[in-house]
Amino acid sequence: MIRSGDGSPRALGVVVRLALAGLWVGAARGGDDGPNGPSPAKEPVSAPAKASAGKPGRPVIPPPRRIDLELARTLTPQDAPPDQEGAARPPSTVPDLTVPASERGLGGGEPTEAEAEAEAAAPSSPQTLLMRALQMEDSPVKTYGWIQNSYTGNANGRGNGLNFGVNPNNLANQWMGNQYYLIVENTLEQNDKVNFGFRIDQLFGNDWQFNYMQGLFNGAFRPHTFAGYDLSQLYGEVHLPILTKGGLDVKGGLFYALCGYEQVPATARPMLSVPYMFNYGQPFRHVGVITTLHLTDRINLYNSAINGWDRWINQNYIWGYMGGFTWTSKSSKTNVAFTCVWGPNQFPRFLPGNQPIYPDGYINIPSLAGRVNPGYATNDRTLFTTVVTHKWTDKLTQVVESDQGWELNVPGLASGGANGAPRTAEWFSFGNWFLYQFTPKVTGIWRSEIFWDPTGARTGYADTYQEMTLGLNYKPKDFLWFRPELRYDWAQFGTPYSNGTRNSQLTLGFDVVFLF
Repeated sequence: MIRSGDGSPRALGVVVRLALAGLWVGAARGGDDGPNGPSPAKEPVSAPAKASAGKPGRPVIPPPRRIDLELARTLTPQDAPPDQEGAARPPSTVPDLTVPASERGLGGGEPTEAEAEAEAAAPSSPQTLLMRALQMEDSPVKTYGWIQNSYTGNANGRGNGLNFGVNPNNLANQWMGNQYYLIVENTLEQNDKVNFGFRIDQLFGNDWQFNYMQGLFNGAFRPHTFAGYDLSQLYGEVHLPILTKGGLDVKGGLFYALCGYEQVPATARPMLSVPYMFNYGQPFRHVGVITTLHLTDRINLYNSAINGWDRWINQNYIWGYMGGFTWTSKSSKTNVAFTCVWGPNQFPRFLPGNQPIYPDGYINIPSLAGRVNPGYATNDRTLFTTVVTHKWTDKLTQVVESDQGWELNVPGLASGGANGAPRTAEWFSFGNWFLYQFTPKVTGIWRSEIFWDPTGARTGYADTYQEMTLGLNYKPKDFLWFRPELRYDWAQFGTPYSNGTRNSQLTLGFDVVFLF
């Protein structure tokens, strides 16, 4: 321990404060040349394969309102503390994985009577390591984060160096420093007073391209490298005690998308890798304004205006819509979330031909680079996502997700790229998760999925993909996670794996997450 001249440990807090300030200033300066990229391999569809993605899922967002305490203790580093009169809950570095991303991301209304009783009986949550080091336990502004490193071996060999379809751990037989993630936030208080909050998420490491946004830090970092930075979230919000007992929350800025079960932050998904539906089929983030109406203590309504999928601010973008609802059963064992994303999602002008990373669903057409896209305003993209979670027993939780997406007249799709004619694209997916708590420190996960991409608009190959993944979440300490997984991917018709030579792929990976 570092001590000051009088033998007290306070110098540690000073040192950490100075280090944090230096990191913050460095990130701010790097903001002119940092990146934000599409999924960890959201590569151009014109290339044989898009490498990764991630949304999304989502983030590590303000602590959930509805939380199953027993399973949460297994999947999160902190117990959910009891609500105090008019006080915001301390930050949890991990959202509740027993509810969909939309519920985790924006919180619910006031806790139910059963939840309040369970939370009152639960021990209070410890502060994060960083907050204690900074001696800021009582501060309304919370600072916390995590470090995630991983390794994934491919049974097919290293090939072109990529695990096609496996993201964000898309690098074959290589160490990856996926996420060095830092959050500063002041969460809203769900009470009868007007109050304000904010949140800033910063990501360093390989996953910078997992979150890529067109127009922010273009070309600043080389794809598939550790050296990269992403401004993942940046928003302000206000709670208004109007319309209903739970009130209305309004958020504006850059935030993670609502749809789906899994999210971008490592701590907001059960395993290292993510499914196809998340990586290729859904948006990760939006710039816009979103409202959350806490209609009842079991129903939330979401409505927002957004400028498209994974793109930075541009006055030429036409705004679209994202909205939906979540419902929680009276017993809190079942949760249903429905979201819809709709609007123009191509670009007013075709992107530069030499740009190395593109958002999902974009085909690079070098001969049209920089030209006006006449179909931008009318060729809408639409996505419907439904997520149902159910707690069968105290130990077993099941999650089911279904997605339906389509986009009108995608340029270059008819011939697979290079000056091809437009073609309407559609994609569909179905996924299932089982999460079983073996012990308070060990949770087992089984995920199975099928993803239809009949035109190749999302992945670069017109095919039907399936994957099955077995994993463990082992937490020897609340702040230390170890997550091994065994994953098998296969395609029904083509050979998209191993640099386009095989129709299946077996990977064995693991990550280590240190929360601070």
